Amino acid sequence: MLIDSDDCPVSADLIGRLYRSSHHDINDLVSALSPIRRASLATFCYGRAHLREIGLAIAATCELEPLVEAAGRAGIFLFEQSRELPIEEKPRSFSRQAKVSLAPVGNNASPPVTSNVVTAATPVADWGAELA
Repeated sequence: MLIDSDDCPVSADLIGRLYRSSHHDINDLVSALSPIRRASLATFCYGRAHLREIGLAIAATCELEPLVEAAGRAGIFLFEQSRELPIEEKPRSFSRQAKVSLAPVGNNASPPVTSNVVTAATPVADWGAELA
C-alpha cells in the first residue's frame, strides 16, 4: 500500500474545500492532482465515514491501476463502487439522525392508558383488585 492510513495526501485546506464542494466542484479541485495522488486521496477519504461520498466521487475520476497501487485489493472495490454512483447528485446530509415527528400537545382525543400491572408499590391487599 502506498499511503499510511493516517497520512492525508493533501493539505487540510483542500480537504475542507472538498468537504464543502458540490460533486462537480470536487472534480475541478482534484483534476490537477497526479493519478496516484488522486487515488491516494480517494482511498484516504473513503476510509473516513464523513468523507466517504467524497472518496467515491474522487475514485470515479481514477483509473483502476492507480487505485490498486494506492489501496491494494481495496482499490478494486473502490473502483467498482465509484462506477455505481447515481448520475444525479444527492444533497449531502450533515446529520444522519432520523427525523422524528411528535404528536400534538393538548390533544385529548385518545383515552388515558390504564394498566393492570401489579407493582412492588401496590399493597398486597389490593392485588386482587389490580388483577381482576
